[in-house]
Amino acid sequence: MSKAQALIREPREPSAPAIPRNSPPHWSLAPAALPGAQAAVPYPARAWRTQARLQVLPAWRAHLQRLAHYDPEFHYDPGHEYEEDWTTDADYQQGGVRLYRYGEEGLLIMPHGSFHSRLIDLMLRTLCLVLGHRVCREPDLHHPDWVSAELGQLTASEEARTRRVPDLAVMPESWTLPEARERTVAERIIRLDRGDPVPELVVEVVSRSNDNKDFHDNLKLYAALGIVEYMVVDSGEFSNIPCLWLYRLDGGKNTYRLVDQGTALTACGTRMRIIDAPVAGNVPVFQCRDANGHWQDHEGHQAQEERMATVLGMLELLLPQDLRRDVVDGLGAHWEQTGVPADAKEIAAAIVREPQAWRSLLVAPGGEAANADRSPPLRD
Repeated sequence: MSKAQALIREPREPSAPAIPRNSPPHWSLAPAALPGAQAAVPYPARAWRTQARLQVLPAWRAHLQRLAHYDPEFHYDPGHEYEEDWTTDADYQQGGVRLYRYGEEGLLIMPHGSFHSRLIDLMLRTLCLVLGHRVCREPDLHHPDWVSAELGQLTASEEARTRRVPDLAVMPESWTLPEARERTVAERIIRLDRGDPVPELVVEVVSRSNDNKDFHDNLKLYAALGIVEYMVVDSGEFSNIPCLWLYRLDGGKNTYRLVDQGTALTACGTRMRIIDAPVAGNVPVFQCRDANGHWQDHEGHQAQEERMATVLGMLELLLPQDLRRDVVDGLGAHWEQTGVPADAKEIAAAIVREPQAWRSLLVAPGGEAANADRSPPLRD
């Protein structure tokens, strides 16, 4: 059985039962649990609440309209909870509204635990290093309702869904931010239904709760929206084997074909890879190869920047004033291109002893700038 087949499992939960006899069929029944509570809510109880809401949709919708964050354009799903400061709907993006999901035990938990969320954050920062600041975390993709209608992706009240929130999206270069910063809520809204450009790549990181969705519903939807590439990432949190899958539109068709899978592949014209964490139990390392052929990742880049700042700062203090600017600027530009070598401090000490010969020291034995790859070699 392939990795993809292993992840695409049959739903674990039974079909919705009828509402129990003598139970008041009303949407306003207090939830059996709240975020942080230890009371488990089995799937039949959640399905019962959905069926109850469907019987009193006008009253349920009137209740939603009283929420401070109510969005009249959003198609609220009776199969989800919407409260003042939390929801179970992953496609509902409103400021101050936290996302929770029901775990396998029926407890309300944060779906993006430290492991999942940390990997998405590191991928975002690494992709921005190589592709520029056109990468968006958790964009709010608005799309025409007819797309979901044709795919049969409906809410529990039979309305076509009009939004999807992937973990990451690589937008065309025209959407590049002028500076390195987090996008605002408004800047994460992508109105495909109003002519906004289609992402070049969307990325989903699978977890126990969304693997079926990522390999089925999302696969169909993103293809129908004309997104050229779709990458699914398994962090190895549950399988112990990090893996990437890349789907690409099949010619002029609105369907995907699997073009590559494994620990390394090429997406957006850029070589990418995921490897085990240097420390067991930590988030795996996601890397992209830059224009100079070096593997880059956010944490490794940060470490390089800190090491370079320390070494150049030392040279600022110790070099003669007439040579200081030339050496520091030249060395910094060189290391930006080649990566900061592990023996950077030793090179700096040699430059202090012979400042006039600093250029030759860069290519002296033991002084070559090393590849800034902090991971073991990986065969492409």
